[in-house]
Amino acid sequence: MYDVVIIGGGPCGLATGLALQEKGISYVIIEKEAIVNSIVNCPLDMRFYSTSDRLEIGNIPFLSQEVRPTRTELLKYYRLVTERQAINIKCYQQVHRVSKDTDSFTIHTVDRKGTNSSYQARMIVMATGIFDHPKRIGVKGENMSKVMHYYKEGHSFHGQDVTVVGGKNSAVEAAIDLYRNGARVTLVHRGDTVYKGIKPSLLLDIRNFVEKEKIKFYPNSSIEEINETTVCLHTQEGTVTLPNDYVFSLVGYQPDTTMLQNMGITIDSQTLVPTFNPDTYETNVNNIFLAGVVTGGTTNRVYIEDGRFHGLKIAAEIERRLK
Repeated sequence: MYDVVIIGGGPCGLATGLALQEKGISYVIIEKEAIVNSIVNCPLDMRFYSTSDRLEIGNIPFLSQEVRPTRTELLKYYRLVTERQAINIKCYQQVHRVSKDTDSFTIHTVDRKGTNSSYQARMIVMATGIFDHPKRIGVKGENMSKVMHYYKEGHSFHGQDVTVVGGKNSAVEAAIDLYRNGARVTLVHRGDTVYKGIKPSLLLDIRNFVEKEKIKFYPNSSIEEINETTVCLHTQEGTVTLPNDYVFSLVGYQPDTTMLQNMGITIDSQTLVPTFNPDTYETNVNNIFLAGVVTGGTTNRVYIEDGRFHGLKIAAEIERRLK
């Protein structure tokens, strides 16, 4: 039996493992995909807005070629930390059930080959993040294979009619990159502008491309329906039908509320913020803790830069209880 099972092997899950390891507390991290899978799903040539030092975990220095690291550099850093610190992580194991015993929990998993495993622990830390659960726009055709919720690269969409839905960094960055790779791009946003609250490095390009109509922008608009060869928009001028080959729905992400609620954790219905003690990060369920981005629900107030420190408080509280 482990003292702790951490569910989620992103940066904040790894940081929590390191904090527990430092105190000699036995643990294992269960991750359903690769380590730091949320970063794996970022655009291939992405450069992060955060500086390298703000993405470090376990007091292990991260030196990148420039002040702000690339996706490739960040993945390499987390791989090296995992290897050199011998972090105990089991990848490609999907948690499908958590059962509670008198003084412990049993975490039931299944791997890609269908093999079932189980892990027992006195306590659980949920570090599941939000990036694996895209928000839905709730329209007909959203489940078609041409609709995607993650953007990796633009080359494959050269010469195609692509609609990007959203108005934050991910959507704007995708629209710019698609245009540069020769796609015919339409950007649809329910707000009146995409110029507010995005990275400064994106602002000049998106303003230039929209004003010169190289990217067609529909403000105060939304998708009504997605079909095989078209999308229908609800705009200020009425319904507009556009030719379409692909849709990138980049309207944000949210926690896996089903898993959390099945464990008995209460969640705010508006913000999807789970209930937890800000001093210890323990939820309303005894001996179940939260770490990382999942603590912010859909508020976009918690990032790796903050969540990487949650494990320190959690480890201190768990050490106190084990003594």
